[in-house]
Amino acid sequence: MQIAIQVSELKFFTGDGVLVLDSLSFGVRRDGFVFVVGPPSSGKTLLVRLILRELVPAGGQILLVGRNVARLSPQKVAQLRRRVGYVPEQPAILTDRTVRDNLLFKLRALGVRGEELEEGISAALQLAGLSGLEAAPAGELPPLDRTRVALALALCPEPMVLVADDPFRHLSPGDQDRLMEVLLRIHRAGVALLVTARDEDIPRRHGFPQGVSQDSPLGVLYLRQGVSR
Repeated sequence: MQIAIQVSELKFFTGDGVLVLDSLSFGVRRDGFVFVVGPPSSGKTLLVRLILRELVPAGGQILLVGRNVARLSPQKVAQLRRRVGYVPEQPAILTDRTVRDNLLFKLRALGVRGEELEEGISAALQLAGLSGLEAAPAGELPPLDRTRVALALALCPEPMVLVADDPFRHLSPGDQDRLMEVLLRIHRAGVALLVTARDEDIPRRHGFPQGVSQDSPLGVLYLRQGVSR
């Protein structure tokens, strides 16, 4: 079975020496969709930053798309990140540009040109549910559609894994369900997902089982304030 993300015996201390993660282990299958749920300050964003090699753990191992991130040079990390879409808690969206221009800017910055560029924009718009909004100014969109733009940016160019840090924040319950429909569509398209959330009811009402098991592509990892294991 192929694994998109494998976290093994992960340990992390804050700069003040406070233990936050202790021997944390879980995996996201290549066909998986795993939620990381917990209250504020439970370590959700910290875990995301460790997986993306923005921080270095005190112990343990993280494999991302089969690569041990701790052993990669900065150049290799940058190359690996091209295969990983990322939606941060506060996405960087060009609010003075259209939806299409946001995607165009990112793909051109990555050196994508010609037919590949147009195909990438079209695929990202479709998966994120933004078809028909290409010419809309990004800064004038409602919260749900701005989150869709952040997802579309993360989908450029066709990642194997998508990591989204609390994309449900500030959305109404109805919009949260609409966003889940988008995430499930991305998952069905063959992208592995790791998504954080504060509200454990979000994955529950969409049929996600408790816990993370290699027997199921869907799962929920629970973190808590204090030390998570």
